Amino acid sequence: MMIELAHRDLHSVPDAAGVQIRCQAGSLWITLDHDTRDIVLDPGQSFSTPEHRRALIFALGPACVSLEPASGSAREGGGWSRARLQATPIAVGA
Repeated sequence: MMIELAHRDLHSVPDAAGVQIRCQAGSLWITLDHDTRDIVLDPGQSFSTPEHRRALIFALGPACVSLEPASGSAREGGGWSRARLQATPIAVGA
């Protein structure tokens, strides 16, 4: 799934376990719930985690991000559902 983000757009991945977040264009800031790390991705870089946490993806400028199952990831029932990869837009105050 490919998502175009405008400057300062914020998207949520409710459960980022096994999801590969890849920056296709622009720069992204990623944070996971209850994790003190800040992850910044530039074009061509990616991030994935085995932890079941929400990931927030913030566009540091106009950006494009892809969400795909990480290599070797499998879910119960033999596969991934598209809903699992769905990013949810979040309204950001002006």
